[in-house]
Amino acid sequence: MTDRVQLNLRLDGKRELLETIKEVAAAEGLSVNAWVVRTLEQAANQAVSAPTTQPQTQVSEISDIEPVLDSLLDSKLDTLLAAKLAGIEERLGKLSA
Repeated sequence: MTDRVQLNLRLDGKRELLETIKEVAAAEGLSVNAWVVRTLEQAANQAVSAPTTQPQTQVSEISDIEPVLDSLLDSKLDTLLAAKLAGIEERLGKLSA
């Protein structure tokens, strides 16, 4: 005898989703329950087999990127500031003329 377990899924405000699930399950020759169980199994297997990222690796990657971003940001800010100052000087020149 199989052990019966149950998951009650509420689809509040998701009537269209339920109708789509019914249509897809019927098109595949499955009951709604069989389709949902298969879909959940596939999603769970993908999540389990997905490579995990080590937090330490993420920290070192971020610290490697920081100097590059700082340099790019500095040069971008220098360019923007120079353009802004040139615009101000041009306006001041027109005012004094």
